Amino acid sequence: MESGKKSQNLLFAQISSNHFMKRKAELLVLFIFLSFKLSLVLFPSLKAKELPEEVDLNPVLAESGWADRSLKWMIESGESHHFIRPDWIDTEIEGFLKNEQALSLIQNDLLRGDGLLADALTEAFHQLRVGSVTAKKEVLEIAHEGKSKLWIPLLSHSQALWPLRNYLLDTPNSYPPVLFALKNWENGSPDALPDLVMETLLKTIDIKPSKSKNLEENWEIARRLARIGNDGRGAYFLASTTVRNEDSFYNAFWDKAEERVRKDPVLSHEYTYRLERNKKSWNVLSRTLKEALGSYEGKDFFFHYLVGRTEIKQQLQGRPLWLWEALMGKKVPFRIDLADEAYKRFLIQLEKDPKLLDFILWHLTRPAEAASEATKEALSQGLSKEEPICKIAMEWIWEAGPKWEGELQASSSWNISEHTRHLDPASLRKSYQNGQFSRSDLLAIGDVLGSYLIRSDSAWADLVYSKTGKFPVVEKFFPLLVQYSPGCALAWLESLANNDQESFEAFGRWICNQPEHKVALEQYDSWLNRAGDQLKEAVEKKEPLLAEEAQYFIDSFVKWTMGPGWEYILNRLWFETIIPEMLRKLIKNRWLSDKEQFWKWYRGICALPAAKTAIERVTNILVTGKEMELILQGIASWNYELADVCASNWDTIWEDPQKRTKILEAILHCDGLSELNNILVFATENTLERPDERKIAQKIAAVYGRSSTEDIQEIIAQDPVVIRSLLPHWLESPQFAEHWKRSVFLIIKYGGQAPIIAQWMLSKKEAIEMWTDSLAETMQENPFLLQAIITHIGRSIGGEISWAKEVRRIEERVMEGLLSDRIFWENLLVDKTGGIENETQKILYGLP
Repeated sequence: MESGKKSQNLLFAQISSNHFMKRKAELLVLFIFLSFKLSLVLFPSLKAKELPEEVDLNPVLAESGWADRSLKWMIESGESHHFIRPDWIDTEIEGFLKNEQALSLIQNDLLRGDGLLADALTEAFHQLRVGSVTAKKEVLEIAHEGKSKLWIPLLSHSQALWPLRNYLLDTPNSYPPVLFALKNWENGSPDALPDLVMETLLKTIDIKPSKSKNLEENWEIARRLARIGNDGRGAYFLASTTVRNEDSFYNAFWDKAEERVRKDPVLSHEYTYRLERNKKSWNVLSRTLKEALGSYEGKDFFFHYLVGRTEIKQQLQGRPLWLWEALMGKKVPFRIDLADEAYKRFLIQLEKDPKLLDFILWHLTRPAEAASEATKEALSQGLSKEEPICKIAMEWIWEAGPKWEGELQASSSWNISEHTRHLDPASLRKSYQNGQFSRSDLLAIGDVLGSYLIRSDSAWADLVYSKTGKFPVVEKFFPLLVQYSPGCALAWLESLANNDQESFEAFGRWICNQPEHKVALEQYDSWLNRAGDQLKEAVEKKEPLLAEEAQYFIDSFVKWTMGPGWEYILNRLWFETIIPEMLRKLIKNRWLSDKEQFWKWYRGICALPAAKTAIERVTNILVTGKEMELILQGIASWNYELADVCASNWDTIWEDPQKRTKILEAILHCDGLSELNNILVFATENTLERPDERKIAQKIAAVYGRSSTEDIQEIIAQDPVVIRSLLPHWLESPQFAEHWKRSVFLIIKYGGQAPIIAQWMLSKKEAIEMWTDSLAETMQENPFLLQAIITHIGRSIGGEISWAKEVRRIEERVMEGLLSDRIFWENLLVDKTGGIENETQKILYGLP
């Protein structure tokens, strides 16, 4: 008997080995085929056209390298084997400064108020070992006299060039036109922007609006404006569109550098090559992950990766075994006392072998969590459709930990539903125990729980693994989930067949020894395939009744999981749920320790075509979590800088007739003492500045009792209350109404009145929803916007601890949204450029 059982185990092991060897062979053939196809796509014998002039400013190609023009990031990241690198630009700067035109351009920029250039020159003179007073004096002499006795020594001193290099690399492209706009306004130029716009721009940087300023005051204004960078979408953006009527040092230099690259075959070839292979975001991510894995938490992750959920594991299977053998060799069996040595080798190998990073990051993709995600989805759907699952949840789900108490109650799912928003979890349980819920009540509450679960990876992890040492709550649900959900059953069948050799063998031995003898040992593999095909068909056709072998698999699998198979299921769930969750937390904590670096990285990935799903996911998370309302609060607190950054959202709102009408009606029907009345007055005064509209107003005013000889503008200036009596009549004119409404929009977006509208919106629930929906749409169209908002939002209520906590909450939700988007990580693992290679080829070679 014993020998028969032994031979059966040997035969089964051989079948199992053959099964998985066959799978490996199929995957190898597929890999070779795809590699061949990929080589045809990625290495065509393409001949690039001459570089287009606008390619260096292409936002996708530039921002993917964390800059506003591609040449900037190429120079900063240039290595010794590159031609385009920091010492190359130093040579170009030196040559440009020797040109007679350079000093004249610098003088004009300083007089125009370029404070950043003044600072760069001051630091450059410092490199000549002169004191601060002398350095500043030389800069002022260049500004006023157009010369400096230290100019020639500066040109011959290589160390003096790096401040000018930093000025050229760090200054945003939008900065020089804004200085032109300020100078036009101060000089009263016909091309100047309206006073209201320029006053709003100065308020944005906490400067009292005034045209008369000395040179050094203008330099300070410029320094503050530079911090808005390319993020401003309101008054700053309007100023940045100013057409320059003369050149600047910044623009002239970059025009010359770009021309040099385009006309030099060697530089042009390198520029094209590096554009196509830009992996800036991937490289920074790799460094972040290496640092995270080298921390104490990283060591803990490594140990858990090997041993799973048990304290001591004698035998490794699957990916932990592959990792062990890669580090220690196939001849060294796993021993817990060798884990420290394996970890040391792991850190060394991370630096040597990029594939090891791919191996770890694979756990953030869909295939890594196939069975776990199917189980999570089945539970989420079952909670809203199946009463038995709801009852189990009401009794046991609270045992999973604090997330199923506090965070659940704070979630949007809980607060939207009429069945839960007025209760806390404890009251809910008490009502259930007292039998106060009908079936429909239970399903409605289950829908709340399921909605929360599907959005929270950490809440699902708490159901799989109990930190308190109690049984995992998922055990209570699992049999019903497999029975109710063919999709869940199919995911576990495919896990057995393709991913989990240990469970494949254990389930096979068990089912082949059942009394009914429906599955023979030799037929196990083919039977599993037939059952899988039947389940696939049932899932695709949504058939409620299953074929015989599919149903037998489900019945047998459920029976096995309720007995000896549960440990195997729990191990698989642990590996597919807890390992990815630990990895997400590991990366998130690293990002939180350097949030400035994270937001640079976020802006970079926003430019990647591969990140589209991640940006959508982050936006949806912010909408459901009411973070958009927090941004509105920041604007309402008179943060002009934040209002300027979010200004493009008014375009989105105004394009929707219903939303536009709500705002206009609120302004028209506001109380005379309301701050909304300021917008009404400003818009009317601006409309009356137009000759045609003023004539219309004059005629209508005469009809309603005003003298036809009176100047309507003078009357309003003396008594603004007159506007409220005449405006409804003026708006009966389609022409007047059209320009008045347009004026309202421009005043809100560019005229500094956004905080007033924000305050009104916060008092109306439907207005908050209007803002939220529109901002979500705006962020989809401009993914860089979120990074800009977070960068500037900290100024909203400076110093308040509660505000800092809210900002941190937004940051964490953004990070969690990125880390939980499996499709994004799949795309990034396949193409480390994140789609930039393909995008570049479209631009350079005219590919479709």
